[in-house]
Amino acid sequence: MSLCEHALNSRLTPPSSSTPVYKEECTQCFDSYDMDGGIDVCLTCFNGACSQRPHHNHAQQHALRASHPLSLNIRRVPKPKPAHSTSASDDNGDERPAKQTKLEIREESDGEKYDYETYVRCWACSGARVEEGLENIQPTVDAVIHAVEASKGSEIKAWSEEVKPCEHFETLEQTPMLGFSLDSVHQCSKCEKRDNLWMCLGCGHVGCGRRQYDGSGGNNHAIEHFEATGHRVSIKLGTITPEGTADAYCYVCDDNKVDPHLATHLQVFGISVSAQQKTEKSVAELQLEQNLKFDFSMTTADGTQLQPVAGPGLTGLRNLGNSCYMSSVLQCVFGIDRFRDRYFPTAAEHFVTCTQSRPAQCVLCQLHKLADGLWSGRYAILETDEEGKTGHQQGIPPAQFKTAIAKDHYEFSTMRQQDAFEFLQHLAKQVNIVERSVESGAKDPTRVFDFSTEERLQCSECSRVRYKAQKVSSASLPVIKRPVAESGDGSDSPAQLAPVSLKECLDLMTSDETVDGYNCPQCQKPTTAIKSTKFATFPKVLAMQVRRFELVNWVPQKLDVPVQVPLDQIDLEPYKGHGIQPGEELLPETEDAADSAPSGNPADEQPVDEEVVSQLESMGFPRVRCVKAVKKTGNSGAEAAMNWIFEHMEDADIDVPEDTPAASGPAVDPEAVEQLMAMGFSKERVEKELVKAGGDPNRALDRLLNFDGTEDDVAMASPDGGAAAAAGDDSEDASVFELTGFVSHKGSSVHCGHYIANVRQGLGADTQWFLFNDSKVVAQGSPDPEQAYIYFFTRND
Repeated sequence: MSLCEHALNSRLTPPSSSTPVYKEECTQCFDSYDMDGGIDVCLTCFNGACSQRPHHNHAQQHALRASHPLSLNIRRVPKPKPAHSTSASDDNGDERPAKQTKLEIREESDGEKYDYETYVRCWACSGARVEEGLENIQPTVDAVIHAVEASKGSEIKAWSEEVKPCEHFETLEQTPMLGFSLDSVHQCSKCEKRDNLWMCLGCGHVGCGRRQYDGSGGNNHAIEHFEATGHRVSIKLGTITPEGTADAYCYVCDDNKVDPHLATHLQVFGISVSAQQKTEKSVAELQLEQNLKFDFSMTTADGTQLQPVAGPGLTGLRNLGNSCYMSSVLQCVFGIDRFRDRYFPTAAEHFVTCTQSRPAQCVLCQLHKLADGLWSGRYAILETDEEGKTGHQQGIPPAQFKTAIAKDHYEFSTMRQQDAFEFLQHLAKQVNIVERSVESGAKDPTRVFDFSTEERLQCSECSRVRYKAQKVSSASLPVIKRPVAESGDGSDSPAQLAPVSLKECLDLMTSDETVDGYNCPQCQKPTTAIKSTKFATFPKVLAMQVRRFELVNWVPQKLDVPVQVPLDQIDLEPYKGHGIQPGEELLPETEDAADSAPSGNPADEQPVDEEVVSQLESMGFPRVRCVKAVKKTGNSGAEAAMNWIFEHMEDADIDVPEDTPAASGPAVDPEAVEQLMAMGFSKERVEKELVKAGGDPNRALDRLLNFDGTEDDVAMASPDGGAAAAAGDDSEDASVFELTGFVSHKGSSVHCGHYIANVRQGLGADTQWFLFNDSKVVAQGSPDPEQAYIYFFTRND
């Protein structure tokens, strides 16, 4: 096609540096610009879409639906590898590597590895190529060609760990130590180390970094200097850039920081930042590299190599740097029939009818895309090397899904390692929210997790009881710490912990708990009460977290307690409550549940221990949760508060401040009322929940979605407990479950390590277990769930 009126008459606006340009991958499937046909980037909104594929044509769909006729087709093609070497020769004529005079970190650019083939296409002209009359749109075409891919842009933003300066850099006093010279900055002053060197900004002392658990890193000479002198801040010498940045650390804050006056501080020692060259990887780069290189063993106990597999439901998820917590959960969740059936077969239907202008930002689009990627089998292709040996698959990159599902979340939107169980809860909440906007949530797959618990409380003096049910979507299982032997080698290694059975943990979870200082409404005085929590109903899929941590000297430590979980059936009937029993008398009703607090000085009125709050915040919990946990546990310490947080994560008001106005509070925003009513809720309920949420529409929506509109807790006075109303529509009386998936955490620390998933597929005798380690997928015989962190049990109906 020569001339095109659409190109001649278009007035396109080029993308800015902050505009996401989706040119590396289709936003509705995982076809990429490395495949035949390339990717078409819309020149109006910069959506990326595949074109002229056998199974779909998302570029044409987008152009017709959005009335955006022009797109730029981009295909990336690897350049041929050079046949010659640039190495020098020795005296014998043999090649030898060229002498390296200075260590420089340099990665081969895309321009050196790939060629890019591009052309403009007009979908209003049947998708024909446009070769002439491009003058009006050429600036936009050039901007798209040179734009950073959307996924790389989000990763760059997310990996900037939000490191901030601290007061210790602002109040820094500098006096170069006696005898300091620039020649001394190339080696540790106490040992022979020449890498990982940290220079004290107070005096110029150069010391090596911390010794790692495996003996690598350094010999602790930098931190020993701080301990001896109190000089508080230092910078990593090899990371100084001409732009005036470097890794900086404050020993008082015990954290990575930014030095906003780095150039000035270094000039005191005669170091000019403009003349520096970055020669070592930063802490963030080293962490990313370590995570990407993590290679979990793919062998059995007898050394047999597990065989790579690929196919529908056996597609790996590529590691984005620190995304194993997300990938392991997704493999387990999308292994559940309800999730697969909701999003996989209906993907094409949603893409045609979706009203969102940007599919990459639509959570439903990304759920369908992910399901199609995992279950279509199109992307599960085992690679073969030059010798014909079969290797693992590349997997699909869940970058767009992560960006959509974690949008605006203070933790999951970053590239840092996160807790898999917290992500599972976040995922379920976000899916629930978007499904509520579609057919009132009739197809919401998260209902498979819903059940209710029965809390029974009995006063020890009057023997009257109170029953309450609460809707939840997961359980938190305590473990029993039972040492069997000390390490015996003179080291600081912890004692070996004895295995415990799943039954022991369930017994502990549902056992009686003594509540001291209970304000009994019948006795009208402080008494002691006995409280227990059991299942009121059972879910279709029981997601159960194992609390594998404890506080040791204010630091959370992982508990390597083997939990013996049967791979066949388990019956949870012994852990089910049955409501009020014959002969029991109910306690008088009170306005709220505050009567369970100790008398005289209720927990909610005690001054908050800020030291405990700070400790909990350092673990990554939001301040609102920390303050509430400290209050609710009566300032009983960090461990008690931490356990309270994990036990109440399902509470809809977990992030609502304690001083949120009650029903007598200020008037609600009429606009917020209308927005929530548009989702199908009554005006009375919307106004009530907005008041409880302090006027915050997001918190009000959370309450509307998670409570039935009567009370925060459902009183159970009927003989059957009356709990069915609080449970999901999948809850039944059947109590026999089977283990169908689990997520394990490999590593000795709570804050680092690697998550993997084990998922069972098939029915009856045809079941097979598979191990998902990011992009690697292998078949298993009988997996070992003893060290799992999250279990998924499916009910046998």
